[in-house]
Amino acid sequence: MKPYMRVKILRIASQALFFGLFVFVFFRSLNPFSPGENPFLRFDLLVFLTHMQDPWRYVLPIAGIFILTAVVGRFFCGWVCPLGSLIEFLDTIAAPVRKINPLGKRLRNLETKLAAAPPSWALLGIVSVTVFFVPPVLQYFHPNVWIIRIFSLSALGLGFLGFLFVLSLFSRRFWCTMICPLGALYGLIACLPFFRLSITKCSGCCRCDTCPMKAAQYSTKTILPHQCILCFDYEAQCPVKGFSYVRINKINDSYLPDESRRKFLRQSGILVGGLVAGSFFSYISGRVLPRLGNERELPHGINTGLIRPPGVTALRAEKDFIKRCLRCLQCVKSCPNQIIKITGSEYGFANLFTPHIRFEEYGCDFNCQVCQLVCPNYAIPLQALGEKQHTRMGLASVDVNLCVVYTENTNCLVCEEMCPVPEKAIKVREEVKLVEGEELVLRYPDVKPSLCIGCGACEAYCPVLPKAITVARI
Repeated sequence: MKPYMRVKILRIASQALFFGLFVFVFFRSLNPFSPGENPFLRFDLLVFLTHMQDPWRYVLPIAGIFILTAVVGRFFCGWVCPLGSLIEFLDTIAAPVRKINPLGKRLRNLETKLAAAPPSWALLGIVSVTVFFVPPVLQYFHPNVWIIRIFSLSALGLGFLGFLFVLSLFSRRFWCTMICPLGALYGLIACLPFFRLSITKCSGCCRCDTCPMKAAQYSTKTILPHQCILCFDYEAQCPVKGFSYVRINKINDSYLPDESRRKFLRQSGILVGGLVAGSFFSYISGRVLPRLGNERELPHGINTGLIRPPGVTALRAEKDFIKRCLRCLQCVKSCPNQIIKITGSEYGFANLFTPHIRFEEYGCDFNCQVCQLVCPNYAIPLQALGEKQHTRMGLASVDVNLCVVYTENTNCLVCEEMCPVPEKAIKVREEVKLVEGEELVLRYPDVKPSLCIGCGACEAYCPVLPKAITVARI
């Protein structure tokens, strides 16, 4: 077996291993008794920029990925990325249609022209700026966020899966080649002068033009290091064994930026243009959009009145939560009581797909921390259980116009019984009342704000419709 074919088989095995790991981690996160964190997001440089928490725990793995990328190239996209593996699977399924699709060749020619400075660089610039501000951009372009949405079977994720399949009908790995900002970041690191694949001999067979990432430029006999994901799809087919893995400064490659000022300026201009666009978008989002949107939106942040997952309201400014939240829907899918819901467009673009809580059937379990444990960047703060049990999410209040004790002179007190706080945040106030000539001892529910944590158990189990006791954000 040819050496490059063996490497290709090894790559496929690596993809299967890491994809299996991702599936295992995802389904484990659904187990309320043993939820696990997602290393594909926890040890990600772009995600790390959204929180920078416990730096030593995260910096070392991130630095390891950085160094390995600098030395061997953009390996993550071809050997590790679970979304990349899924895209490759879709590409394989769509191959028969792609071969006869007349529009596919035009798109692939366009990709080849853009490969030297792909649009993903501009997106990387936008993401690099907006990751520190409110407008959610990274949240809609991060590959590992998207694959969690797909596995969550959300409408958003399934729609994206359909989008990827449509792209596969025209071109291979279009997302990885032209859109993905994380891939662009690894591609820029791969331009550092270490070992890279190169073309040393050529027979003129044009087989390298089948490169899925458009990294092999047959016309110039070069390989673009920022595009190459070390997939080894076509290297074994070369009739003259013209590919070598050597130090990049030994490559006779006219592509290299220091040998072509024009190309270097164009590539830099695209990245800088993205940084400028991201800065402008952040300014517009923070200053202008809130004045044009929903009346609940306020400048420099959003105060929607939504009840957020435990710990968020007490420990996070709303603006900080919106900025951090990846919209990965991991907390929504993992919540054992299914009380965490997806926020729609009625609360403005900045809030779109962020999690909020509704106590329709259940309250927030007093002993549960699943959402805090699975949140990949601590947008939902991770607390000790005892601390979480004393942290307020909202405040319950009784509507005397709906409570049966007030309206029907009938004792109920389901809310007091279901309150999980050991000291009982809902106290009983007894009064003797004369009803139709008969003295009744009525027991009125009375919420103690100093004890109520807004867990919603009282609202969930209130037998009255509409609910006589509800939790509101304070």
